[in-house]
Amino acid sequence: MYEVLEQKLSACYKSVEKRFADLKISIKFTLFYFLLLIASITLSNFLYQKIYSNIALNKVSDVSVQTLYSIKANLNLMINNINSYSKMILSDNDIQYLLRNGDIYYDLNAQERVSAYLNKLIQETPAISSIYVFDMNGKEYSVSNQNDYRFVPIKVMETGWYGPVASGRGAYILRLNGGGAFERTLDDNFISMIRMIRDINTTAPIGILVINIPEAAFKESYANIVNNYATSITILDENNDSIIKLSDFSKEEISSLVKGFGNNEHGFRKEKLNGREVLVSYLVEKKYNWKIISIIPIKELSNETTASSLVGFAIIVINSFILFLGSIFISRMITIPIKKLLKSMKGVEKGEFNTVDIQAGDDEIGKLRDGYNIMIGQIRELIRRVIEEQRVKRKAELNVLQAQIKPHFLYNTLDSINSLALSGKTEEVCDVVDALGSYYRLSLSKGKEVITIAEEIEMVKSYLKIQQVRYENMFTVEFDTDERCNQFKILKLVLQPLVENALYHGIRAKGGNGIIRISTKYSEDHIYISVEDDGAGMSEEDIRKIMESDLGVDAASFGLRGTIERLRIFYGVEDCFQMNSKPGEGTKIIISIPVKVIKEANHD
Repeated sequence: MYEVLEQKLSACYKSVEKRFADLKISIKFTLFYFLLLIASITLSNFLYQKIYSNIALNKVSDVSVQTLYSIKANLNLMINNINSYSKMILSDNDIQYLLRNGDIYYDLNAQERVSAYLNKLIQETPAISSIYVFDMNGKEYSVSNQNDYRFVPIKVMETGWYGPVASGRGAYILRLNGGGAFERTLDDNFISMIRMIRDINTTAPIGILVINIPEAAFKESYANIVNNYATSITILDENNDSIIKLSDFSKEEISSLVKGFGNNEHGFRKEKLNGREVLVSYLVEKKYNWKIISIIPIKELSNETTASSLVGFAIIVINSFILFLGSIFISRMITIPIKKLLKSMKGVEKGEFNTVDIQAGDDEIGKLRDGYNIMIGQIRELIRRVIEEQRVKRKAELNVLQAQIKPHFLYNTLDSINSLALSGKTEEVCDVVDALGSYYRLSLSKGKEVITIAEEIEMVKSYLKIQQVRYENMFTVEFDTDERCNQFKILKLVLQPLVENALYHGIRAKGGNGIIRISTKYSEDHIYISVEDDGAGMSEEDIRKIMESDLGVDAASFGLRGTIERLRIFYGVEDCFQMNSKPGEGTKIIISIPVKVIKEANHD
């Protein structure tokens, strides 16, 4: 039966949640504002009844915390003064002299001077009840101003605080009742300031100093600053043991207060101790990890000035604050999803097409989210298709260009052989055929699409040998190659179309003898290959037409234009080709490819 009821309640809750999520934003805003207003009025009425009784309590609590800060300052002042006395004792010549010799009783005359010095210090300093000096052999010398307040030490090496003192680099530690190292004849508490005595010349440890501060000294530190509300003050050490005992409250009750403090440095709250309602204020002294606690009975608090004049103002402020929070909440319900959409849209500008995950129902925001995510998904798919189509297209273009340029060269070469054969120059025919065979052995290169620059240069040399047989004494060739470039691999059949262009459209068009210069150069991050002639040259308009023409439109410029496209497609670098030419002054073509791109292309 209970399971069925639980299922029905769960289904009802989910149904209500779903209906609310599907409401329009305007309806959500109105409904939420109405509920918030009802809650605000109810809360204000409750606060109005509580404010009057709490204001006086808050004022006294603030004063109590300030009092604790004053007590803290007095405690620190007292402990700092005693620390100063301890430094004076540590540096006393007689004490240094005795402890350096390893025995506090080494010299009776020096011991008498130490006794007189320490007794005088205790008589003049009420905050010190006794002083103990231990040598490294465990012998001790003590001075006390209370004969009936005797302490019997155990071996100093066996105390629980010896380790921390020895590793404390001269700093002092504080322990309640000597950290259990002493037997007391009185029930009063005391705090022991313990520190290592070191040789002032070598800093080697030579003894232990213990200065005991009685409970009365702590009470005296705040005697003149507590308020008039029958306040009880106690101080807890790092183990939450009371330095100042309170007869009205048990140790268990005080311990329960500490658990409620948490990690706050100070604060106050109402508690019920020993059957009485009290106001507890506390302050943490971080330096020693002590807690200073003030306990004031609630019934002892006098009536403070009424705060009726502030009630109306307080209600208005609280209502306004709550309504303001509600406005912020409602605004965030609308703006946060929109901000997420805007952030995603900003990513689209950077090429990041990410869907958004917005918690929304079937309202306007939810529909906007769904529509946007559908759009992003379609854009992703479209981009994927375009990238794939472009990859296939560029690969096909590269294959077509390579297939076109090889028969283009073969056609020109066979035309040259035919001309020589018709002229009866059989030896030249043999030389041309031999050079052609050498050329194709290099160009085939076992089906590889890339060859070294050195192999590309050899292929061009074979090509030029063929052309020099055909055009005897028409041109000369100069090579200026950088050996550092030779082992870099580039796309094959790059130089031959450029040399062919220099010969046919430069030297031969000039109508006289000419020079073709081929050079390679290595820089830190680029490889430069240039082909230069002193032929007819071209105008800027001619260069523009070549660079902007479609492949295959002008057969005369096919080799040059095809080489440009092959380089751009293969290396993916647009700005890799430079042409400088002037009519009558020749043409220079420079190929520049980044070394990094060459290595990446060869790796792929």
